[in-house]
Amino acid sequence: MHPFPRPPAPNGPGTCPRCHRPVIWTLTVENRVTRAVDPDRDPTGNQAVHQNRAGRWLSRQLTKDRPITEGSESLHIPHVATCPVPAPRRAATPPIARGRLGVRPARWQR
Repeated sequence: MHPFPRPPAPNGPGTCPRCHRPVIWTLTVENRVTRAVDPDRDPTGNQAVHQNRAGRWLSRQLTKDRPITEGSESLHIPHVATCPVPAPRRAATPPIARGRLGVRPARWQR
């Protein structure tokens, strides 16, 4: 066991680490991935957000199978769509040369 356990994922009201605007940190229902959504409800949003009985904020993306909100869900917009300070883009990595370095040739290739 590692001496320093990983801190729990942020959940609930908080701030964006890049623009410092208020957000709601949610867990996605499908993959349990942390996602930030804007705290204001928006009828044009595509994230259905609700708080379960344990107090955890959960979100799911609207799909063709479930296109509307259900129960106590409300529509919100993902914060990445409205953040004025977008995440830095990764630099393009050069392609790896696929030579035969370290490969022993077959008898007919010698």
